[in-house]
Amino acid sequence: MRVSTQLIKNAKRKRTDLKLQWISGVVFALMLVVVSSAYAQQNAGALLQSGLYKEEVNGDLEAAIKIYERVLKDFPKDRLVAAKAQLHIGLCYEKLGTAEARKAYESVVRDFADQSDIVAQARVRLAALGGSGGAGGLVTRRVLADASGVGGALTADGKYISRIDEDTGDVVQFEVASGQRTRITHRGPWSEKGKALQDQAYSRDGKQIVYNVESSDPNTKEWLYQLRIRNLDGSGLRTLYSDKDSYVAPLDWSPDAGSILALRSRKPFKATELTLISTADGSVCVLRSITSDVFSFQGASFSPDGRFVAFSFVREGSPPHGDVFLMTADGRNEVVVAGHPAEDQLLGWAPDGRSLVFLSDRSGTWDIWTVHITGGKQQGEPELLKKDFGYDSEVLGIAPDGSCYYKTKTSLGGLYNGEVDLETGKILVSPAPVATRYTGPPSQPTWSPDGRSLLYLSRFGGMRSGNNNILTIRSAATGKERFLSPRLRFVNQISWAPDGRSVLAFLTTGTETGIFRIDTETSGITKLTDLGWAPHLCPDGKTLVFVRGEIGRPGPIIRKRNLDTGEESEVVQITGLLYDLSPDGREVVFQVDGAVKTVSLNGGEPRELFRGLAQYYGLRWTRDGRYVIARAYGGASSEIWRVPAEGGTPLKLDLSVPKMESFTLHPDNRRFAFSVNEGSKSELWVLENFLPKYTAGE
Repeated sequence: MRVSTQLIKNAKRKRTDLKLQWISGVVFALMLVVVSSAYAQQNAGALLQSGLYKEEVNGDLEAAIKIYERVLKDFPKDRLVAAKAQLHIGLCYEKLGTAEARKAYESVVRDFADQSDIVAQARVRLAALGGSGGAGGLVTRRVLADASGVGGALTADGKYISRIDEDTGDVVQFEVASGQRTRITHRGPWSEKGKALQDQAYSRDGKQIVYNVESSDPNTKEWLYQLRIRNLDGSGLRTLYSDKDSYVAPLDWSPDAGSILALRSRKPFKATELTLISTADGSVCVLRSITSDVFSFQGASFSPDGRFVAFSFVREGSPPHGDVFLMTADGRNEVVVAGHPAEDQLLGWAPDGRSLVFLSDRSGTWDIWTVHITGGKQQGEPELLKKDFGYDSEVLGIAPDGSCYYKTKTSLGGLYNGEVDLETGKILVSPAPVATRYTGPPSQPTWSPDGRSLLYLSRFGGMRSGNNNILTIRSAATGKERFLSPRLRFVNQISWAPDGRSVLAFLTTGTETGIFRIDTETSGITKLTDLGWAPHLCPDGKTLVFVRGEIGRPGPIIRKRNLDTGEESEVVQITGLLYDLSPDGREVVFQVDGAVKTVSLNGGEPRELFRGLAQYYGLRWTRDGRYVIARAYGGASSEIWRVPAEGGTPLKLDLSVPKMESFTLHPDNRRFAFSVNEGSKSELWVLENFLPKYTAGE
């Protein structure tokens, strides 16, 4: 537009009025073209966003594909948006398990060579689809769109996915071929037999089940941990193992049904034992004692011929380290297979017993790998089978034909942004969905002190909810996400440090739990205190404010700690963990006994702001310190109130969003962001043609 204006000025000096009118007309036409182009670009981006919402939030892949195809048809000249649309067509088809995915990715590579980043992503997906299995390549196919109620384990014949109903004792089966669900009714007095726990295993012939039970000894009234065996219909019920001092979980049956592979933890639970329990007399043989530095045991199984046992566990550390082990069935000749500094987790044996399948993050993402086994020893290097499988998919088993069945659980919801007039409470820009790398609702979004970045916890999946939070920083200008410390075990209760160069969080590293400071550039972590939650750091950089419970006290206590001296003192007792530190670091706002109050960090009498609008509130101070934003919990829709920090009448914002999970206001007091949690969905998937084919003699 500056060039066009200069042309008009030149025309005034050099041309006649007639020519001036002609040039003005041309300029006006150019303006219309520019405006029209900008409008089209906005529409192209908005249409793409609506497709992403259908794909990643609603999970409606077919509808998303139609929207992406419309982007390609209506906006072919917007190369970046069109390339993204073509890529996501491939992603949708891949999730649906159709061969069209490959064609879509090939189209990205062929037709959008000028979009290098998008082409690189398409090439990665093409490589992942290639797999190791025969000429047809790996196929990912969705078996069931709604897999709620389907779970447990794949039977050895690959025909059923079975689980035991903990309330009734019935065996609930899903037939893979037909999709029919059946229930084998338990014939025994289940309620009198004790409470079933979550661990179970099925014999190789599919006729028996072993499961663990917690029950009360009728004579001593002590609680016992037991293993019980019965036929699927409940007949033949007998107690195989019983001990008041040992929790025991069944893992697998030997192929001859002569023994149960089980994990036993004995009081005071400082060590875990991998054991064989005889199905004839319940005698126990300890195969491997695992010390207390183990963070989690991942699984164990017999080889198809019963000669070997494979197992894996993760040791504490930062980052944690996990290996897959192999030993003979008598507990001897133990070796590590596919050894690597990364975290490996056993998934199972290939049906022919010639390889082990495991999950690993050795490439930087969670992928499925295999390693060839001969005579109980590793042969050659591990081979990648499935790229980007993810951490949270629950593998149910590998069928005799080599197909791997697994269950996914996807969180529904997402991140939204908009604008508000904080003085009137009126919405200026209606909330719109924001595309994020991981599906589902980001948790605890909060703006950086300078407003340039949005911090939140991304959730990649949902089956292992304690381990799937990734610290994410999103650029307000570009929307680009970057991830901090992805190998931390558990992250929660996040906040920015006042300088914006680090964040505070309650987290578990594998060896330690507490409040840590995390550098936003290097991801380096510094521990600030062992005990405490909901951390905030004062502008002086050395006063930590946090919440801690105390024995004998009816509610949590807000405390402050001098990080230089370690000196701590109590500020005030509150209800719950919902509080905030003022921007100047002098006060906290909190809730107690139904009222929202403020109090100085140096003590004194709390000052009440308001009460009675809701039972619980999420509380955030505005950056300028003038207001407190109080988001009410517990209703069908979240009500958000703007409350003067010095006292006065609360004003309800004209924003009511069902299932809102969290809300944050930008330092400009205008822009806002929030996340919506719409629950989750479960799907059943199968990987076909992905195991390597070994020739005779290998």
